[in-house]
Amino acid sequence: MTTKENESSSKTEEHASFPNEFNGLPVEIDYDGAGLPFPTIIVDDHTFLLSVTKTMVPGGNIVEHVQTIRNIIARDDDVLICTYRKSGTHWIWEIVSMLRKGKAEYDTKVKETAMLEFISKDQIEALESPRNLNTHFPLRMLPKDLLDKKRKIIHVMRNPKDVAVSMYHHFKSMRAGVGTVYSGTFSEFLALFFSLELGAKGGWNKYVRDFETFAKDNLDYPILNLYFEDIKQDPKREITKVAKFLDVPYTEELITAVAERCEFENLKKANHEIKDDFITRKIAHDGRQFMYRKGTVGDWKNWFTVAQNELFDETYERWMSGSELKFKFSL
Repeated sequence: MTTKENESSSKTEEHASFPNEFNGLPVEIDYDGAGLPFPTIIVDDHTFLLSVTKTMVPGGNIVEHVQTIRNIIARDDDVLICTYRKSGTHWIWEIVSMLRKGKAEYDTKVKETAMLEFISKDQIEALESPRNLNTHFPLRMLPKDLLDKKRKIIHVMRNPKDVAVSMYHHFKSMRAGVGTVYSGTFSEFLALFFSLELGAKGGWNKYVRDFETFAKDNLDYPILNLYFEDIKQDPKREITKVAKFLDVPYTEELITAVAERCEFENLKKANHEIKDDFITRKIAHDGRQFMYRKGTVGDWKNWFTVAQNELFDETYERWMSGSELKFKFSL
């Protein structure tokens, strides 16, 4: 029989298995509902999962890598896709890639091959132009030269309830060593989401609000703000917006073809049959594909209790006070 004393001892042993610091930064240990450690490190008020950092960041030194990214040199035709986690990054990256090629065709490469978090300076410089870069980094971590030269940014936002549900399943599907990154319940994960243990300090709300403020304060900056829900509701309309923003030639036939190829189930199938999905091989639990789950709007209704929804709504009102952003929680 497991006692509280045994549980406490187990947690202490688990805690001891992690270093107190990583790359000179303190390692913060939280615990999921199963009593398993959930270690993170914070760089410039941005939270990184320790397991993913050690596995995916070039050289494993996140401090040096963040500085490297800030100092990369922009090219004239660079486009940067920015999203908070689980907000449609793969989706919009595929749309942008097809539009810039002028062909509704899948490439074998996945968007992580151009994701700032996971590629080295040499790999960034080796990318062929035009570069469709992407990142979950907050605004304050973006390459300075890219911002100074006003390279185009596409920012996609998703309602935070669906983000929370999608993140929960995402972390449950990722492995850290022999176990999963997160082993707790959704209720316990939602508590972490509320306490801002995940993502940028200030969480989802700070991420999207920083971009909103930036766009208002820099009216001449070429930034396109899109909503995940709008793309889902009327993909051809939103894809046309992207084509116009990118200033690429397009036809109604191309827009229709891109919309069809970028439907969720088609992207999921392509990821399995065509893409070189090295992410799945490297960090997926039991090797299962985990980047594409449902891609729907309103799945949160299957996970939130009435009490959780009421608390979330109250918190959301505080987060978005004074904001002009309008999110759809169902279609």
